[in-house]
Amino acid sequence: MNIILIGARGAGKSKVSRSLSKQTEIPVVSTDSIAVYEAGGIPIPEFVEKNGWKAFRELEYSILQKLQKANGIILDCGGGILFDLDEMGNEIKSEKKLQTLRNIGRIVYLERGIDELVEKVKGDKTRPDLSKITSYKTILEKRIPVYQEAAHFKLNLSKLSKEEAAEKILDWIGIK
Repeated sequence: MNIILIGARGAGKSKVSRSLSKQTEIPVVSTDSIAVYEAGGIPIPEFVEKNGWKAFRELEYSILQKLQKANGIILDCGGGILFDLDEMGNEIKSEKKLQTLRNIGRIVYLERGIDELVEKVKGDKTRPDLSKITSYKTILEKRIPVYQEAAHFKLNLSKLSKEEAAEKILDWIGIK
């Protein structure tokens, strides 16, 4: 069985995935790390600057397709894993990515308040701008219902440590 962590930037997916791995000895696979590897070591902000968000979303989908055969991993997904772009460049829910994720494993949505998320990622230069014209808060307002719909299990991290969050996920899955 695979455990898939989804949620917005700054939700804590990477920290919780590492805590889950420490408690279970199940390896963590990061879609963002694989994307950097597959792009020849080019950091995501640079890849997006050169190739655009549409190319990055297509790269994510090809990564998910390859991971369908994985068994026994914790998958730490980038915040936009459930989205593609329409002809106008607007984010839309990606049915193909959602279905692929469901084929891979059990999806856990790690949630936090919008204002908390905006504050956590403010000024982080390791993350590319999602939009030159739309605020992160507005993007989150559109993304959150998609995260909620996709999840098999939802966990609010606002008052939990990464270790407590990992324990709740393991209890839900029945691993502990």
